[in-house]
Amino acid sequence: MLNSVKRVRIIESRYKRRTVGAGFTYRLIQRSIRTGQAVSVIRLGDVMGKLLARRQLRSLSYVSSFLGIHLPPSAAFLRELEQAVRAATVVGVSHYLSSINHIQAFLRRTGWRPPYIADSFINDQLYQKGYLHRLLRSYRVALVGRAAPRAAKQLRKQGIRVALTVPLNHYRELGRTLGQLAKQQERFDLVLVGASVPGRILCPRIVQQLGKSAIEIGHMMDAFAHPREWTGSNYGTKRQRFKFRWLRRLKRNGGTRPNGQGVKARRKA
Repeated sequence: MLNSVKRVRIIESRYKRRTVGAGFTYRLIQRSIRTGQAVSVIRLGDVMGKLLARRQLRSLSYVSSFLGIHLPPSAAFLRELEQAVRAATVVGVSHYLSSINHIQAFLRRTGWRPPYIADSFINDQLYQKGYLHRLLRSYRVALVGRAAPRAAKQLRKQGIRVALTVPLNHYRELGRTLGQLAKQQERFDLVLVGASVPGRILCPRIVQQLGKSAIEIGHMMDAFAHPREWTGSNYGTKRQRFKFRWLRRLKRNGGTRPNGQGVKARRKA
């Protein structure tokens, strides 16, 4: 995998604009909480590129359960996804040429220009540089996603209190998840989401409907849940290992709840 400097160089060359980094994104989140002007951070990688460009969708079939969506996607779902993405504040984009081609096709079709773009590994950078842990220690944070309950448990061992956890495994649970957050929104300032494709829809919705900032952190939720396995470098290999681990669990359980978790929110004392 290319280092961050080389990735950013490619992204800025292809998109012809400057990227923002982890430090800027961290300060943006801080300011949003302080001022009440909520923002969302999401990432657009290979899967999201294909969905937004509506190209090569059959290639996603083998991981549809992991992605938390139905394939082929309905026209209504694709419209909903597009609307959410276009509402995002910071958008991480991939340096891979195929993903760039897909995303740029989407940008041309819609005429959309994200307020800020970043490396699609912005979630890794926020984790590696300690910014996510700083946010967790400084603010009341809700965690959303498959690994959220375990992540909260591990964070408690580090003395970090998580305000709320809400599992989210599949797109069909999105409404209930947002409802759980809405009912208890006075308990948190920020939401960290690790929920694949549904997470990309949820983060901008949290901003729009709850007025809270939200960061789509992807596999960094797994890093919180399994901190010993995420030490060191080579995050690409770790992501692949966790993805296939989730796929095995989903296949074994025949559904979208590998740990038998429901959608009821869990309060953390």
